Amino acid sequence: MPDDPATPDAAPLGGAKAAAVEFRAVFDASPRPLLLMAADPPRFTMLAVNPAHAAAFQTTSGALEGRGVLEVFPPDAPPEVAAFVEAIRTSLERVVATRAADQMSVRPYAVQQARGVSEERYWSATNAPVLGSDGAVTHIVSAVQDVTGEVLERRSEEARQLLMREVDHRARNALTIVQSFVRLTTAENLEEFRRVVVGRVEALARAQTSLAARRWEGASLAEVIEAELASLSQPGKSRVSGPQVLLPAEHVQAMSMTIHELATNAAKYGALSTKAGGLDVSWTVEPGGRVTLVWVERGGPPVAEPAHRGFGSRLIAQLARQLGGEMKKDWRREGLRAELTMQL
Repeated sequence: MPDDPATPDAAPLGGAKAAAVEFRAVFDASPRPLLLMAADPPRFTMLAVNPAHAAAFQTTSGALEGRGVLEVFPPDAPPEVAAFVEAIRTSLERVVATRAADQMSVRPYAVQQARGVSEERYWSATNAPVLGSDGAVTHIVSAVQDVTGEVLERRSEEARQLLMREVDHRARNALTIVQSFVRLTTAENLEEFRRVVVGRVEALARAQTSLAARRWEGASLAEVIEAELASLSQPGKSRVSGPQVLLPAEHVQAMSMTIHELATNAAKYGALSTKAGGLDVSWTVEPGGRVTLVWVERGGPPVAEPAHRGFGSRLIAQLARQLGGEMKKDWRREGLRAELTMQL
C-alpha cells in the first residue's frame, strides 16, 4: 500500500500548532509574571506577556505584545526609573552574550494603580535564554517577582533590631547615670538624700518620655523645660519663651537634667521658694544652630554665690559640656541669672 504523501507533512504541522497552543495555555496559567522576548537587541520585542505579568504592572497583554521591552518606559524618566531601565538592558544583553540565565538584583519601580495613586514596589527578575539548534540565543524568558513584602519585612526587622540596640544602649546609659547619682549625691540626712536622688531619677525619666514621644528623634526644648518646671514650680510662677527648637536626641537628657538642677536650687533657695518670686526662661537661636538660653530669677530672697561647689554645680558644668557649650552664672542679690550656650 503506497504511503500517503500528505501524512508526513501534516503531522509535524499539526504537532507544532498543538505545541504552540499548549505552550500558550501553560504560559498564561502561570501565577508568576512571565515575559517572552525575541533576542533582537536593542529592541527585545515582547512576543508573549502572561496575565500575571500584565496585572503586576497594571496593564494588559495586548498593550505590551509587539513592543520593545524598553519602549514602554518614558525617554525622560526620573533617575530611579532610568536606573531600573538600564538594569533591564544590561541583564538582557548579558543573557545574549553569555547564553546563560541572569538574576537581576532587587530594584524599586513604582506602579500606577487603578485609583491613580503611584505605589512603590520592589522587583526582581530571572532572565533565561532559549537556544536554537545552532546554540544561539533566539528568545529570552523573563520570570518577574514582586518582592515588596520581603523588602518591607526586612526593613521592619532591621528597624526592630536597631530600636532594640538603641533601647539597650539608653537603658545602660540611664543605669550608669543613676549609679552616679547614688554614689555622688550628698545630703545632711537620709530623707534629704532620698529626695534629691528621686528628683534626679524622675528628671531622667521625663527626658526618656520626651524622647519616646518623638520616637527617639529628639524633643522640643520648650516642652522639656516646661515639664521640669511643672514638677517643681507652682503654675504661673515661671514664664517660658523662645523660638521653636528641636533638641537632638543626644541633648535631651542633658537639657532635662540641667533645668532640673537649676529649678531644684531655685525651689530650695531662690525665686521659686517664695510666693513673690518668679522665673523667666528664654532662648535665642543664632545662625549655625548656636542656642543661648537665659535663666533669670526674680523676686526671691537675697542670694549669694555658694562657698563651695556641690555635686549639683559640678553636674551642671558637665552637662553644659555635653551640650557643646558652657554655663555662666551671675549671683545677683535679686536672684540668679544663668546663661547656657549650646550647639544644636
